[in-house]
Amino acid sequence: MPLIDLNGDLTVFEYPAHVRYTEVGHRGLMTLPALINAFQDCSTFQSEALGVGMAWLKHERRAWVLTHWHIVVDRYPSLCEEIVIGTFASSFRGFTAKRNFYIKDNAGTLIAKAESSWASIDLSTGKPIRPTEEHVKPYGTHAPLPMPNEGRRVKVPDEMTPFAPIEVRRGLIDTNEHVNNCQYVQIALDILPRETQPREVRVDYRRAAVLGDTIYPSISHESDRIVAVLADATDSPYAVVELK
Repeated sequence: MPLIDLNGDLTVFEYPAHVRYTEVGHRGLMTLPALINAFQDCSTFQSEALGVGMAWLKHERRAWVLTHWHIVVDRYPSLCEEIVIGTFASSFRGFTAKRNFYIKDNAGTLIAKAESSWASIDLSTGKPIRPTEEHVKPYGTHAPLPMPNEGRRVKVPDEMTPFAPIEVRRGLIDTNEHVNNCQYVQIALDILPRETQPREVRVDYRRAAVLGDTIYPSISHESDRIVAVLADATDSPYAVVELK
């Protein structure tokens, strides 16, 4: 991936970090869930810095809900490596928004990037609602990062192999009282071989699992991808994860 320099653009939020021991796997490299958490933290930091963070949104009875990930990893950073994590909004349309994320190494080389889609939700009704200018103007927009072409949704294979169900316990729940977005990816990885280290990931979030729900995972191995469906007892998906 190329060098990237977005310093000086006020629509871009960055923070420096070292890859922590708690973020690496047995090979000493940052795990995919840790990378996703770093992205999620980055967008939270930006929102808080702009005065439109969680407390403000809660007062407004609004929330931004993640609906899709598309992540491309050139390489996973290693233990104690100095990195920069960044994010910016690229568009707002109707009740939806798109946001890019990236990780740079200390030479400024882009080593991972992502595009994400979000929906503005009215917490009183649970339904999508168009954000006002007050909700979006602080972010501004920046031209999106180039990403590989992808379909509208992850295609679910016809043949899936079921795995043991998982009860949603408190450790999976975030501040929205839902299973955290990253946890669906972690669940998928936990039932795959230990050395699975995808370079491209897509996740469709269909609906939220909550405390006390049971998630029924199933996996399909195809020639060019692995697909994990995390569903309820009726096979209605909470999330669909594609790994390449």
